[in-house]
Amino acid sequence: DVSSAEKAGIVLIAQEINVVPDFTVSQMLMLNREPTRLGLVDRERLEYEAKAILSDFGVDISPSVRMSELDLAHQQLVMIARALSTDASVLILDEPTAALTAYEAERLFERLRSYRDRGTTCLFVSHRLAEVFALADRIVVMRDGRLIGDHATIDTNRDEIVAEMLGDEQAIASRRTGESRSDATTTRLRVRGLTLQDPVGRTVAEDIDLDTGEGEIVGLFGLIGSGAGPVAAAIFGGWQGTTSGTIEVDGRPVTVDHPELAVANGIGFVAQDRRDALIAQQTVAANIVLASLPRFSPRQGFDHVSARVEARKKIEQLDIRTRSDQTPVHQLSGGNQQKVQVARWLTADTPILILDDPTRGVDVGAGAEILQILRDLASAGRSLLMVSSEARELIDVCDRILVMVEGRIVREFDASTTSESDLIRAAAAIDGTEDAA
Repeated sequence: DVSSAEKAGIVLIAQEINVVPDFTVSQMLMLNREPTRLGLVDRERLEYEAKAILSDFGVDISPSVRMSELDLAHQQLVMIARALSTDASVLILDEPTAALTAYEAERLFERLRSYRDRGTTCLFVSHRLAEVFALADRIVVMRDGRLIGDHATIDTNRDEIVAEMLGDEQAIASRRTGESRSDATTTRLRVRGLTLQDPVGRTVAEDIDLDTGEGEIVGLFGLIGSGAGPVAAAIFGGWQGTTSGTIEVDGRPVTVDHPELAVANGIGFVAQDRRDALIAQQTVAANIVLASLPRFSPRQGFDHVSARVEARKKIEQLDIRTRSDQTPVHQLSGGNQQKVQVARWLTADTPILILDDPTRGVDVGAGAEILQILRDLASAGRSLLMVSSEARELIDVCDRILVMVEGRIVREFDASTTSESDLIRAAAAIDGTEDAA
């Protein structure tokens, strides 16, 4: 088990973060190695050691806060700090930077290099090839559960690795080269003055105005703490704090203080953390039709046959790789689980789709497939609002990109004429870009 592995010096930072929600940060950091005094946990020493760990890694989180009060990114920072504070001989990291800022990722890489230099074996699993080439001494490529390539980093290049990952010498194009961007004239979603406060009264986002048009993909970009993720959740009625402001769908005011009301008003949501959206033990088919239950219950009972027929259509349409529609969804890869989320909203036929980091933690091939699905949805007239931590991804798929800093939208970019540097500098408020809105 995990405890035995850690005692043997093998420590894992998992892609799907597994925390004890009711534990404080200090309890989570010191789990399975709590300091004791007279046979009891020494609370004072526990807090002291937790503070030292957080300070050493530069994590600005109170050790007394419960894990359930932290967002996904800060939960990941806590688990990384915990792993790096152990005396590990083997350190396994599965997509550890998916929710980190560039600064936080570089701090992690500095630690990993120092661990390597002192003899620790680090296994770094990532689809971010720039990070892999910057960090790894060797690169091992796997596809469909099989070892495809094993290279010394200095002896290979990105094109070779991508070709092995995709099983094709032609890398999947990330941009619809030469195609025109959307010139949407019909506004589907209009948000005005949206302000969010968390459960303890802190302002998370303030006076947010945004529109998405028919057939348009609008990106929302920001660093951790920018408020981009909470804004997406609030538009879907999933924000746990207080909200104010107005939302219109197709020109009519709507109330979306609960996800059920959002769905009723034609808004779907693909969550960043798949565990928040999918019922792991339920089948692929059950998860696909979850938002459309009234459609398959016209009178009494549930029409299982029609539901499975519809699910199979979506599995084929989105090329969801599963043994059958009755496979438990937790057995699918991350990319295919994300496709199941998208299939759910295609089945529900929501004209507006909000996506929070839809390619987080999926490999290059699956990520490219998901982005192509989003382009196809926009081409069919759907209106998409997409939050992503990947600047390149937003440039490749969006028509317009809004940048958030400290809870406010500070810039809007035409994706066809901007660069990753433009977005990152705006998000980091470099060169006065915070005043350029």
